[in-house]
This record gives sequence, structure tokens and C-alpha cells, in this order.
Amino acid sequence: MNPARRTRLAPYAYALAALTVSATAGWAIVNRQFDTYVQVGLGIAFALAAAGALMDPARLRAALGGRQARYGSNAVLVSLAFAGILAVLTYLAITNTKQLDLTEDKQYTLTTETQLVLSGLKGPVEVIGFYTPDASASRDAIRPLLDQYRLSGGGKLSYRFVDPRSDPVSADRYGVTRDASVVVVMGEASEVTSFATEKDITEALVRLANPEARKVYFLVGHGERDLQSAEAAGFGQVRSALESKNYEVASLNLVSQASVPEDARAVVVAGPTIAIPQAEMDRLTAYLGQGGSLVVLLDPVLTQTDALNGDALLPYLTEAWGVEVRPDLIVDLRSDQPLAAVADQYASHPISERLGNLVSYFPGARSLGLTETAQAMVALVITGSDSWGKADPETLAGGSLDFVPETDNAGPLTIVVVGEQATQKARLAVFGDSDFASNADFFSYANGDLLINTIDWASRQESLISLTPKQSTPRFVTPPTAQAVGLIFLLAVIVIPGVVVAAGVYVWLSRRRRA
Repeated sequence: MNPARRTRLAPYAYALAALTVSATAGWAIVNRQFDTYVQVGLGIAFALAAAGALMDPARLRAALGGRQARYGSNAVLVSLAFAGILAVLTYLAITNTKQLDLTEDKQYTLTTETQLVLSGLKGPVEVIGFYTPDASASRDAIRPLLDQYRLSGGGKLSYRFVDPRSDPVSADRYGVTRDASVVVVMGEASEVTSFATEKDITEALVRLANPEARKVYFLVGHGERDLQSAEAAGFGQVRSALESKNYEVASLNLVSQASVPEDARAVVVAGPTIAIPQAEMDRLTAYLGQGGSLVVLLDPVLTQTDALNGDALLPYLTEAWGVEVRPDLIVDLRSDQPLAAVADQYASHPISERLGNLVSYFPGARSLGLTETAQAMVALVITGSDSWGKADPETLAGGSLDFVPETDNAGPLTIVVVGEQATQKARLAVFGDSDFASNADFFSYANGDLLINTIDWASRQESLISLTPKQSTPRFVTPPTAQAVGLIFLLAVIVIPGVVVAAGVYVWLSRRRRA
């Protein structure tokens, strides 16, 4: 490079070095971390300053030892003082984990319960958010919450974000199968949650800090869904989702076992295709009599012969719980496929509190009813009024989906019911479909979350910690009146700029007279 040109470029190198130092200090202050970005930034600044010195060493020697150095010492001291202040502020920002929440309702402060959990951490914890660029808005929304966890974690909790597309190995390692999932890692154990809320993250911390066996059994022997299958109709995704939450999933054959194992947190009956005999139902009944939990997923059967074929499950549900499993098939005009029911109405319940306005999609479902004896049961998931249950197999076989008042069940219809007995504390959940949680539809809408939340509830894992709810203070903005708008315009556009212009003209004229 031409020496003259190289000399001219030296000041630009120094300027870029100063800008890099300022930007790096700003990043460190905002993020309160001496992370890789800070280290790289300081390295780049040093390299730029060194490049400037090499480009024009004569000017550097003159600045350090000549008359320019003597006259410019004040500027150097000011620059050094500024750099020192930046360094001190950066250090204080990184080392100080306190923050001041000035909001009236403390919206940027973790609850007392969460802070107690964080204060009891025995070792390092890492929270990993798996977000693709498509979910950048969700990632940015959770960052302030994770900052609160990090600041309150006493140096034991850290977090980072990973793009599962660019790092599929990490996603596979932790069993992440969907975008915007959060993994809490404590030692060798980890737990995946699809809901990045304070309650979900804190409950994951509680479970990981207090590990205990959580075993869920799936009944087999009656044509139920296959937990090992990766086919569209299989339940492999259900098994993976449960295992990612540290459940142990096992099969239960009540023909070869005399009773439900004592370590069963819940038993799931997922889409049986043949009758469950009375002997096996007696064993399930005994398990429920000891406070157990049962989750039942039943597909439509358009005959009246369920109970007549020796099935003991349906009569038990009606007699013991007041749940009527109707022999119909739901038709829903709101769906692009009329035989796939769409539900966006949920009862207030721990299972549905995190689903919000998400839709559940049931491709081929039967409706459920509650008798007068079903005092412990709640209709959890309900279709819209534009749905009905076709209960006449002859008209359905002929291709007609029209509503027949004499035989069909009018909507809205219940697809899921849940409840807990007051005395034995047994819990029951009944779904009028099992396809919705198959591998083909597990990730459709809220389907997978609905089933996993239900198993959490049945296993009594839905509320390990009760967080004090934050009450948002209502704030109202009163629009200014027309007179106020006019006054603001007058001051901002005319008066204040006019005063500045007038002062400038006065100073200019005064100097001209003196000249």
C-alpha cells in the first residue's frame, strides 16, 4: 500500500477502535456479561489500534514525545478518564446482580416463591431456548424473563438460545421436537417445556431439584395405540414428549399382571379397538379406589353394541362417574374437513389454563355426555354450535352428514371430560378421540399439549408450586382535547423553534454591529 495512503488511513483505524470499545462496553452493560461478544469486541478494538499505530508510527512517536504530546496531554487524560469510567461502569454492571423494578405492580420481578427456589439451587443450572428465526418474536419476548432468572440465580443459573435448524444435534440430545421449546438442564437431568412462563420454568426447577420416580403405564392387549411406533397412527411422539419431561413410560398388561403396579402415577387407555373384559376392569377399579388416575381415549364406534360385546369400560364410566360415551361421530362445519371436530372452548381448569386461545383438532371424534350423577366431572373441551353428533350409522353410510333431530346429538358437544372423586381422590379424564394425539396430529394446534397437560394433571404434577399471581394495575390513556392538541402544536412547532431562531438572529446581528 502507498505510504501516504496508509498514513491517511491511520486516524480511521483509531476512530473505529474507539467506536468498537464504546459498542462493546454498551453491550456488556446491557447484558451484564463478560461473554464471548465482549472478548471479541475488545480484541478487535486492540487490533484496530495496533493497525493504526503500524500505519503511521511517526505520528504516534510525535504524539507521545513531541510538543504535540505536551499540549495534548489534557485530551489524553480526558480520553483515559472516559475509558476508565466506561470500564468501571462495565465492571459494576457485570458484577452487580441487583435491579430496581419501579413498576407499580412489579411486573419485572420474579415471585417470592421462584426466588426461594433459586436461592436453594445446589449447583449450576442452564436454561436453553430452542428458537428458529421464525420464532424470533417469541424468543425476544422470553429474554426479559430469563434475564430475571439469571440475575436472581446468584450466579448459578445461565441461559442461551439455540437454533435447532443449525444445531440439530443439541435438539436431539434434549428431545426437542418443536419450535419455541425451553429446556431446563440441571446436572445430567433435563426437562423440556413448551410453555416458557415463570410457572413452567420454576416447576421444572422444582422437579429437577427433587427427582422422584414418575411412572405412567399404557394399557395394552386391546389394540391400543403403539407407543413405539413412528407411523402416522402410532403414539411415539406421546412417549417422547413424556420422556422429555422425565416420565418413565411403560406398558401394562392386566392379563399377566394381577394388579396395577404401586408406582403408577397414572394409567392411560389409548384407543382400544376390542372390549376390555370385566376381570381387567376390576383391577383398574381397584387401582382407582386407592386414589389412582385413569386417562381414557376412545374412538367413535357407530353401533350400540359396545357394552353388549363384553366391554366393561363403558358401563363403569357411566355407573361410577356419570360419563356417557355416545355412539356417534361429530360433524363440525367450522372445520375444512367436516368429520374433524374443532374446539376452542375450554373450561377453567389446570389442564387448560396454559392453552389460552389455542385450538384443539380432533379428526374423527365421538361426543361425551354427563349424567345427573356426574357431580365430580367437568366438561373440559367443547365444540362450537355448528357441530352435531351423527348417531345414525345408516344415514352416515349413505354419505349424508345432515343433522337429523330425531337421532343426532345437537351441538355444542363435549369431547373431553375430567374430574376427581371427593373421597378416594381418584382422577379420571375421558377423551372422545385418540387420533388427535397420534404422530400425524400430535403437533397440530394444541393437540399434544392438551394430552400431556392431562397426563400431568392425572399424575398430580400440574401444580408443584403455587406462584403468587401478579395483579396488573389498570392504566388508561385519556386522549388530549382539541385545545390541548392546538397548544402542543403551538409550543412545539412555532413558539420554541421561533425563540431559538430569534435568539440566533439577535446574536448574529449583535456580532455584525460589533464588527
